[in-house]
Amino acid sequence: MSSEFQSDLRELQKDLAGSGEELLHALEPLTNSDLERGRRGGWTIGQVLGHVIQSEYLYGGVVAAIVGASSGSPLGERPTSIDAARQQLAATRQHLLTALAPATEDNFYRLQRFGHDEYSVISVLENAANHDREHAEQIRRTLAVSSAG
Repeated sequence: MSSEFQSDLRELQKDLAGSGEELLHALEPLTNSDLERGRRGGWTIGQVLGHVIQSEYLYGGVVAAIVGASSGSPLGERPTSIDAARQQLAATRQHLLTALAPATEDNFYRLQRFGHDEYSVISVLENAANHDREHAEQIRRTLAVSSAG
Protein backbone atom coordinates (compact mmCIF):
# COMPACT_ATOMS: atom_id res chain seq x y z
CA MET A 1 0.00 0.00 0.00
CA SER A 2 1.59 3.26 -1.10
CA SER A 3 1.82 6.37 1.01
CA GLU A 4 0.00 8.25 -1.80
CA PHE A 5 -3.01 5.94 -1.46
CA GLN A 6 -3.02 6.19 2.33
CA SER A 7 -2.70 9.96 2.16
CA ASP A 8 -5.46 10.33 -0.46
CA LEU A 9 -7.78 8.05 1.50
CA ARG A 10 -7.20 9.91 4.80
CA GLU A 11 -7.62 13.30 3.13
CA LEU A 12 -10.88 12.30 1.44
CA GLN A 13 -12.26 10.77 4.64
CA LYS A 14 -11.42 14.00 6.44
CA ASP A 15 -13.05 16.05 3.66
CA LEU A 16 -16.19 13.90 3.81
CA ALA A 17 -16.39 14.32 7.58
CA GLY A 18 -16.00 18.09 7.24
CA SER A 19 -18.54 18.46 4.47
CA GLY A 20 -21.00 16.26 6.33
CA GLU A 21 -20.58 18.42 9.44
CA GLU A 22 -21.14 21.54 7.33
CA LEU A 23 -24.40 20.09 6.02
CA LEU A 24 -25.55 19.08 9.50
CA HIS A 25 -24.62 22.54 10.78
CA ALA A 26 -26.91 24.06 8.12
CA LEU A 27 -29.75 21.99 9.63
CA GLU A 28 -29.26 23.27 13.18
CA PRO A 29 -31.59 26.29 12.97
CA LEU A 30 -34.30 24.38 11.11
CA THR A 31 -37.67 23.32 12.41
CA ASN A 32 -39.87 20.72 10.76
CA SER A 33 -41.96 23.45 9.13
CA ASP A 34 -38.80 24.75 7.42
CA LEU A 35 -38.79 21.64 5.23
CA GLU A 36 -41.51 23.34 3.18
CA ARG A 37 -39.54 26.56 2.73
CA GLY A 38 -38.11 27.23 -0.69
CA ARG A 39 -36.81 30.03 -2.82
CA ARG A 40 -38.83 31.19 -5.77
CA GLY A 41 -38.11 28.80 -8.63
CA GLY A 42 -36.13 26.44 -6.39
CA TRP A 43 -36.57 23.33 -4.35
CA THR A 44 -37.90 23.32 -0.83
CA ILE A 45 -35.44 22.45 1.91
CA GLY A 46 -37.15 19.06 2.18
CA GLN A 47 -36.55 18.45 -1.52
CA VAL A 48 -32.92 19.48 -1.17
CA LEU A 49 -32.44 17.06 1.72
CA GLY A 50 -34.22 14.27 -0.16
CA HIS A 51 -31.91 14.87 -3.11
CA VAL A 52 -28.78 14.83 -0.94
CA ILE A 53 -29.87 11.61 0.77
CA GLN A 54 -30.68 9.90 -2.54
CA SER A 55 -27.41 11.08 -4.10
CA GLU A 56 -25.33 9.89 -1.16
CA TYR A 57 -26.97 6.49 -1.40
CA LEU A 58 -26.13 6.39 -5.12
CA TYR A 59 -22.53 7.45 -4.42
CA GLY A 60 -22.26 4.50 -2.03
CA GLY A 61 -23.61 2.18 -4.71
CA VAL A 62 -21.05 3.38 -7.25
CA VAL A 63 -18.19 2.94 -4.77
CA ALA A 64 -19.50 -0.52 -3.89
CA ALA A 65 -19.62 -1.48 -7.57
CA ILE A 66 -16.07 -0.28 -8.15
CA VAL A 67 -14.57 -2.06 -5.13
CA GLY A 68 -16.75 -5.18 -5.41
CA ALA A 69 -18.70 -4.66 -2.17
CA SER A 70 -22.39 -5.13 -1.40
CA SER A 71 -24.51 -2.11 -2.31
CA GLY A 72 -26.58 -2.15 0.88
CA SER A 73 -30.24 -1.66 1.64
CA PRO A 74 -32.75 0.43 -0.33
CA LEU A 75 -33.50 4.05 0.39
CA GLY A 76 -36.40 5.20 2.49
CA GLU A 77 -38.84 8.00 1.83
CA ARG A 78 -37.97 11.68 1.63
CA PRO A 79 -37.51 12.93 5.21
CA THR A 80 -40.62 14.35 6.87
CA SER A 81 -38.81 15.87 9.85
CA ILE A 82 -35.42 17.36 10.63
CA ASP A 83 -34.65 14.42 12.93
CA ALA A 84 -35.53 11.97 10.15
CA ALA A 85 -33.27 13.92 7.77
CA ARG A 86 -30.38 13.73 10.24
CA GLN A 87 -30.93 9.99 10.68
CA GLN A 88 -31.11 9.37 6.93
CA LEU A 89 -28.02 11.50 6.30
CA ALA A 90 -26.14 9.47 8.91
CA ALA A 91 -27.37 6.20 7.39
CA THR A 92 -26.41 7.10 3.84
CA ARG A 93 -23.00 8.38 4.96
CA GLN A 94 -22.45 5.10 6.78
CA HIS A 95 -23.53 3.28 3.61
CA LEU A 96 -20.86 5.19 1.65
CA LEU A 97 -18.16 4.54 4.25
CA THR A 98 -19.07 0.85 4.44
CA ALA A 99 -18.78 0.60 0.65
CA LEU A 100 -15.40 2.34 0.89
CA ALA A 101 -13.97 -0.02 3.54
CA PRO A 102 -12.74 -2.75 1.17
CA ALA A 103 -11.12 -0.26 -1.23
CA THR A 104 -7.62 -1.12 -2.32
CA GLU A 105 -5.02 0.95 -4.04
CA ASP A 106 -5.78 -0.88 -7.28
CA ASN A 107 -9.51 -0.12 -7.32
CA PHE A 108 -9.33 3.29 -5.62
CA TYR A 109 -7.88 5.00 -8.68
CA ARG A 110 -9.39 2.78 -11.39
CA LEU A 111 -11.91 4.50 -13.67
CA GLN A 112 -15.08 2.56 -14.34
CA ARG A 113 -17.89 3.53 -16.70
CA PHE A 114 -21.35 4.21 -15.28
CA GLY A 115 -23.77 5.52 -17.85
CA HIS A 116 -22.01 8.07 -20.04
CA ASP A 117 -19.26 8.97 -17.53
CA GLU A 118 -16.34 7.27 -15.87
CA TYR A 119 -15.77 7.38 -12.12
CA SER A 120 -13.14 6.21 -9.68
CA VAL A 121 -13.54 5.88 -5.94
CA ILE A 122 -11.52 9.05 -5.49
CA SER A 123 -13.74 11.02 -7.89
CA VAL A 124 -16.94 9.77 -6.22
CA LEU A 125 -15.68 10.78 -2.77
CA GLU A 126 -14.70 14.23 -4.04
CA ASN A 127 -18.15 14.60 -5.63
CA ALA A 128 -19.88 13.54 -2.40
CA ALA A 129 -18.00 16.11 -0.31
CA ASN A 130 -18.60 18.89 -2.84
CA HIS A 131 -22.27 17.91 -3.05
CA ASP A 132 -22.69 18.30 0.73
CA ARG A 133 -21.13 21.76 0.65
CA GLU A 134 -23.17 22.85 -2.38
CA HIS A 135 -26.46 21.91 -0.78
CA ALA A 136 -25.54 23.22 2.67
CA GLU A 137 -25.08 26.60 0.96
CA GLN A 138 -28.38 26.16 -0.88
CA ILE A 139 -30.15 25.57 2.45
CA ARG A 140 -28.49 28.64 3.99
CA ARG A 141 -29.50 30.80 1.00
CA THR A 142 -33.07 29.49 1.16
CA LEU A 143 -33.29 30.38 4.85
CA ALA A 144 -31.80 33.83 4.24
CA VAL A 145 -34.12 34.67 1.33
CA SER A 146 -37.28 33.32 2.92
CA SER A 147 -36.45 35.05 6.23
CA ALA A 148 -35.91 38.39 4.49
CA GLY A 149 -39.05 38.07 2.38
